[in-house]
Amino acid sequence: MSASKIERLVKMVNQISLNMSSNGPADFVAMQVSEHLEKFWSPPMKNLISEHIADQNIGLSPISLKAVIELAAIQKAK
Repeated sequence: MSASKIERLVKMVNQISLNMSSNGPADFVAMQVSEHLEKFWSPPMKNLISEHIADQNIGLSPISLKAVIELAAIQKAK
């Protein structure tokens, strides 16, 4: 996958996290973001962002990183 695709996904998840950041504590917001990603993102989008969580330098905010880790756990449980 191209770097531009992952960059766009990182930007999107960071924007979602920022928009939801006033909903409560960081862990709660991360859970909400992961649920949003699971519900509204396509499988290729979810797979691509989940594959890059080990890369600490992709630009995910702390809440976004927690959300993507939770998303990966949801994906793995299915």
